[in-house]
Amino acid sequence: MNILIVGLGEVGSYLAKVLSTEGHSITVIDPDLPRMRRVADLLDVQAVHGDGSRPDVLDRADAHQMDLVLAVSNDDKVNMLTCLFGKRMGAKKTVLRLRDTTAFRRSKTFFRRNLQHDLLLSLDDLAAEEIVKTVRQSRGLAVENFAEGKVQMRRFVLAEGGPFTGQLLKDLKLPAGMLITAIDRDHQVLVPGGDDDLRAADEIFVLGEPKALSVFEKKIGGRHQVTRNVVVYGGGGVAVQVCQALQREHVNVRVLVEDRGEAERLSEVLKGVVVLHADPTDLNFLQEEHVGEADAFLGISNEDERNLMSCQLSRNLGVKRTVALVQKPDYVSLYQQLGIDVAVSPRLLCANRILAFVRSRSISTIATIEEGQAEVLELEVQPGSKLIGKELKAAGFPRGCVVAAISREDGQVLIPRGDTELAAHDQLVIFVLNAVIDKVLELAGIVRE
Repeated sequence: MNILIVGLGEVGSYLAKVLSTEGHSITVIDPDLPRMRRVADLLDVQAVHGDGSRPDVLDRADAHQMDLVLAVSNDDKVNMLTCLFGKRMGAKKTVLRLRDTTAFRRSKTFFRRNLQHDLLLSLDDLAAEEIVKTVRQSRGLAVENFAEGKVQMRRFVLAEGGPFTGQLLKDLKLPAGMLITAIDRDHQVLVPGGDDDLRAADEIFVLGEPKALSVFEKKIGGRHQVTRNVVVYGGGGVAVQVCQALQREHVNVRVLVEDRGEAERLSEVLKGVVVLHADPTDLNFLQEEHVGEADAFLGISNEDERNLMSCQLSRNLGVKRTVALVQKPDYVSLYQQLGIDVAVSPRLLCANRILAFVRSRSISTIATIEEGQAEVLELEVQPGSKLIGKELKAAGFPRGCVVAAISREDGQVLIPRGDTELAAHDQLVIFVLNAVIDKVLELAGIVRE
């Protein structure tokens, strides 16, 4: 692929290194001349000096010939203009990285149509999602979020003698708002029908509303150790998102904040969360608050060193699990060597999500299963698609494909039934086997580049 990377910070530099070694033709743009030269000297890339949001600079970088433009600078406005101009100039696909997605959450469809990005990534959103995953203690082997977290995919391994093992799918009494979309059996992925049975050691993929999936998880005996008490250090955007997500899962959360003004602000934003104005490295305070009895301690402020120190102190007091936010990707392995259970790097998460996006067979892929045997796609029904106005059961989707969720322009998200009618601009979350991806894309009105 011809790939243009705008922004050579930690994300952009990492992507340039990995993608160039994989054989892609890479061009980079950055306004910092010394940094650009360092990257150009080390890697087999074409380098253009300048502001990636300017059309003349994009023109010098041959943006019109690009299969993919990665707008990953540290400036949101530069990234937005890069995506807009890149698409208008002829680039086939664009990825938009943002620091602040507040406005986007309110007007997702408006921004997608006008900026024309194919994938939107936020460091804070990715970090918060990853941290909540690490806190959740269950038998779910993995959790993926779609439709802004309103739909999840969880994976479970069925145990011998379990409540669903040995039953046919059509005989299962599943909670409303969820579907069993696939079975991974002996490393072969199949999309099951009602007459297929579930067997011991099957890994099943379940998609649906988080509440329904939690009910299902309890039914199969998934929750063997539930996290109920979490202490959070930090008051930034990641901390707020994590606290709100844990509240939704009925976890008792306490937040430690060093700045009094920040503590007062958080107490207004996080209703029902105990916010304490305190130093997270004050051992006497941690002992008085019985922090050592918590199920997890999350050091997720914007200061790496404070996160590390507070996690280590909490671990020494007896906390079962520690998670630290790491702004510098190179520190991840160091933190783990120092005894931190999980080190989360937002920049590394962003870069790896983009790499998965580049490597996937379909550019709309959000998750790949068993080395590409199946994919989870999030597709928009295009105007003029054969699907518009048809009920799902009569839409002509091939066997090997399950429409697991539909996100509508008005923000409504639903788990569809056979009589659900499809409309233009519906966002479909689809589990699909590799062999029928082209047929599904054709039905949605999407032309593969």
